Amino acid sequence: MASDDPSGPTWKAPPRSLGRMLLAIGPAIVVSGSVIGSGELINVPVQAAKFGFVLFWAVILSCVIKYFLQVELGRHCLVHNRSTIQALNTVPGPKFRGTGWIGILYIVGYTLSVVTVGGIMAATAGLFTSVFPLAANENHSTIAWGVIIFAIVGGILWFSIYEALEKLIALLVCGFSLSVVIALLLLIFSPNPEYPLEFSDVLSGMTFSLGDPSERKLVLFAVISLLGALGTTANEMFMYPYWILEKGYASNVGDENEEGWVERARGWIRVLQLDAGVATLLATVITAAYFLVGCAILHKKGEVPSGMKVVEQLSQIYTETYGAWSYGVFMFGGFCTLFSTIVVVVAASGRMWTDLLSSMGTLDYGDPIARVRYNRIFQNLYLLAFLGITLYSALTGAKPEQLVILGQFINGLVNTPLLMIGILYLAFTTDKRLRMSSITALLLIATAVAIIGCIVMTLLGSGGH
Repeated sequence: MASDDPSGPTWKAPPRSLGRMLLAIGPAIVVSGSVIGSGELINVPVQAAKFGFVLFWAVILSCVIKYFLQVELGRHCLVHNRSTIQALNTVPGPKFRGTGWIGILYIVGYTLSVVTVGGIMAATAGLFTSVFPLAANENHSTIAWGVIIFAIVGGILWFSIYEALEKLIALLVCGFSLSVVIALLLLIFSPNPEYPLEFSDVLSGMTFSLGDPSERKLVLFAVISLLGALGTTANEMFMYPYWILEKGYASNVGDENEEGWVERARGWIRVLQLDAGVATLLATVITAAYFLVGCAILHKKGEVPSGMKVVEQLSQIYTETYGAWSYGVFMFGGFCTLFSTIVVVVAASGRMWTDLLSSMGTLDYGDPIARVRYNRIFQNLYLLAFLGITLYSALTGAKPEQLVILGQFINGLVNTPLLMIGILYLAFTTDKRLRMSSITALLLIATAVAIIGCIVMTLLGSGGH
C-alpha cells in the first residue's frame, strides 16, 4: 500500500485477484467511448449492406490484431512514465524543436482522419432531426441540432463534467451495444426468422475472400477503412497512454529506486493487459454482431443506409428483430454511442496537441494551468471544425457515412502503420526487466506483418485495374 507519510513512498501495490484487477481497469473503458462508436454503428453495417458476409474476416481481424500494439505502447509509457509524444521522441530519426518525426507526422494524419468525427456530428444532428425536428425544413433542423450538440459538448468539456458522466455513458454504450448481440441471437435461434442467419453464412465470410472481382477496388477500400475503424484504432492507441497516466498506473509504480519497483510494475502491467483485453473482447463481440445483423437484414433487403438520416435507416437492424417498438431504443442508443465518441475524441485531441507543443517547448507540460488552457484551446478548435463539417453536410447534401468511412480509411492507411513503426521500436527498448516475452514479441511482429500485408494488398489491388 502507498504510505500516508508524505515523505515516504508514493507507490501503490497492484491488485492481485481477478476481481480487484477488474475494479482497477479504466483507461480502456474511457477509450471504449470511441472504440465502440461510429465504426460499429455506421461503417460496419454500411459495409455489411454493400458486400454481405464476404468481409467478416476483415471485421474480426481488425478488432483483434491491434491488441499487442496497444499493450506494448501502454507498457512502455507506464514503465517509463511517458506520454505518447514523449515516448515517440525516443525513436531515431529527424526531429523538429526536439519533437520526433513520427509524432509530428502522426498529428497531421490524425487531423485529416478526424473528418470522421465531423461525419459523426452530422449523423447525430440528423438523428435528432429524425426524432425531434426543430424546423419544417430538415436542413434547418439539422443545422440547429448541430449547434446545440456543439454547445453541449463544449460545456461538458469546459466545466470538466465528463468524468462525472463517464461511467454512465460507458454503461449506456455497452448496454446498447450488447443489445445488438441479443438481436443477433434472435436471428439465429428464432424458430421462423424472416431473416435467417445460417452458420454456413458466417463461415463463408472467414475465407479471406475479396468477393466479386468487379468490386475489388471498393472491397479493398472497405478493408482498410475497417482496419482504421474497428477495435482499438491507431487514434485510440495514441490516446491510450494519456488515460493510463491520468488513471495513475505509472505513478502507482513509484520511483525506480524504491524497493519492489520491478514487481509493482509487473503487477500494474498485468492490470493494463487485462484492461486492453476487456476492451478488445467487447469490441470484437459487439462488432461481429453489428456486422452479421447488418448482413442478415440490410444486405438481404438490398438497402445501403446513406445520407443525413443514416442512423434512422440503420434502425432496421433493431426494428426487424425486436419489433417496431425498438425504434426509440435504437435511436437513443445510437445517440449515446455517437455522442460519447465526439466527447472522447475532442477531449483527447486537446491532450495530444498540448503534448506535442510541450515537446516543442511552447509550454511546460508539468504546469497544470497551462496544460488545461491549451487543452481547451485545441478542444474548441476541433469542435468548431466538426460543427463546420456538420453545417457543410446539411447545406450541400454531403453524406455523413462517407465522411466517416473516408476518415477511417485515412486512419487505416496512414496512421496505423506510422504509429506501428514507433511502437515496434518502443517495445524492444522498454526496460529489459519489464520487456515483453519472446512469444509476445513474435505475436507483435506477426501483427505488423498482417497489417502491412493488408495495406500492400490494397495498394496493389487498387493500382491493378
